[in-house]
Amino acid sequence: MKALYIDQVAGNPESPHTKNGQTIKGAGVFEWNLLSALLEHGTYDAYFAPGLTEEKRQALAQEGLSADSVRRLVPVPLWGPPPIKTEDKVVLLTAGRFLNALAGIRQKLKQFNAPVCGFVHSINSPRIAFALLQQCFAGLSGADLLLCSSRAGMKTIDTYINEINGFLPLELHYPARRALVPLGVKLPSTKQTTGGTLRQKFSLETDACIALYFGRLSQTSKCDLGPLLVAFSQLLRKGKSLYLIIAGDDTQAKEAPRLQALARELDCNESLMVWANPSAEDKHLLYSEADFFVSPSDNIQETFGLTVAEAMAYGLPAVVSDWNGYRDLVKDGQNGFLIPTAFPSTVESLRLCDCTMSMLEEDLLAQSTTVDVLALSERMEQLAENPELRAHMGKTARQFVEDTCSWRAVVRRYEEIWEESLHFASSPASRPRKSGQLFDISLEKCFGHYATVKRGAEQRCFITREGREWLKQPGRLYFLCRLSTALNPQEFTHILRHIADCPGFSIKEIVASLSNGAALTAANAHWILARLFKYGLVTDQQDSPKT
Repeated sequence: MKALYIDQVAGNPESPHTKNGQTIKGAGVFEWNLLSALLEHGTYDAYFAPGLTEEKRQALAQEGLSADSVRRLVPVPLWGPPPIKTEDKVVLLTAGRFLNALAGIRQKLKQFNAPVCGFVHSINSPRIAFALLQQCFAGLSGADLLLCSSRAGMKTIDTYINEINGFLPLELHYPARRALVPLGVKLPSTKQTTGGTLRQKFSLETDACIALYFGRLSQTSKCDLGPLLVAFSQLLRKGKSLYLIIAGDDTQAKEAPRLQALARELDCNESLMVWANPSAEDKHLLYSEADFFVSPSDNIQETFGLTVAEAMAYGLPAVVSDWNGYRDLVKDGQNGFLIPTAFPSTVESLRLCDCTMSMLEEDLLAQSTTVDVLALSERMEQLAENPELRAHMGKTARQFVEDTCSWRAVVRRYEEIWEESLHFASSPASRPRKSGQLFDISLEKCFGHYATVKRGAEQRCFITREGREWLKQPGRLYFLCRLSTALNPQEFTHILRHIADCPGFSIKEIVASLSNGAALTAANAHWILARLFKYGLVTDQQDSPKT
């Protein structure tokens, strides 16, 4: 069997059932779409989901996961191992950067031939550098993977790692491989499926050219759209026919009023629509009926450019800043245009530590980073006046995304890389290094002094009066933990009856008799016994006043 262990099954941030005024971020959208794509396009035999409950299954279906995809998820207890055999091939996956957490899970499972794999998104914070440093002590190996979505982003990660390695002995150098794989996007079946309702909504001519910006609205931590409005106003003053829509999540920065005020100052508000917090349906409408996409990103928190890829999937040529992951997506003059950017000279004086407590210095850098307004205006004009060029570039953009960034292609690439890691993980050279033994420190050694005593394995067990009452009504589940999906009241009842029938048996004897060759594991039996003691259904005193 080949299986994927997904450390966390997240919900859909764009679903109306879960949005509730929360800020939508690209990393959250990616995490949901990653889960959906793996279950739709993946070829693995099992997809383990720790802590998956029936309520969570229903929520995933309500948020848009297909019934077939939900069925592919195999629930496993948060505190227990998945049903795997020695010969099975397993990859441990997280949608974030927390390879160290997965390494801990691997240590617990003793599944050392299972590579761990994670992703990096925004890499502009010292937290990323410290996370990479922490992973040097997590017992990772060359079979493990950190996936980067852009060449520029991977270069930054390599810079962090080279700096970290300079402070560490060779045996602690960062071991996990880095691999370049773009973020995936869904391909719409057809571009025009909305019947021109966007132009009707804004009373536009059917042949009106619409430029679209879509993304989280924030001039400091995402993209300052002021230069875009300046370039747009220049086109309008030249008599060019163009309509601009700026849309995206505005729950955090409340940017819409500033943009509208600036548009009035620039006298371009009549041809502008600022659409704050559009729904998923609105997003589809905007992508479907816009004529080209524009995004003058200027912030180092941008690593890939998910909305650029989404727009290109709809067949939109893209006019974007020559920036980080954008230049991986847009080939200048082929599927869009890249607009030159320039850092200020003060970038030399800034250090990673400037963003330790806040993002002030980083935001000031973004505000002083230049996106060539004249070039932006010229490229927008070129696309606005040339429908044939838009159509050609849009077709090329769609084909590029289909070949490179469609979820089918991306999942195929994941599985190719995982196969390489599985092969490498099977060799002795890939075993986690000594640093991984940090995870083997017992909790008793770390925290044994917290409690008054430790219950011994030879301690005898007797049922209490409360325990006998509970046996009359075993449906009372007040002591069952919601996370205990693998346990059920019958298992509690079985152990409690055994104690009633065999008073004075030790914990060791009870666990051995109930878990020997049975479906109930020794770990589960110990846990159930501890819960029975915790709620006073079992005691170690034969003459307890409760009996």
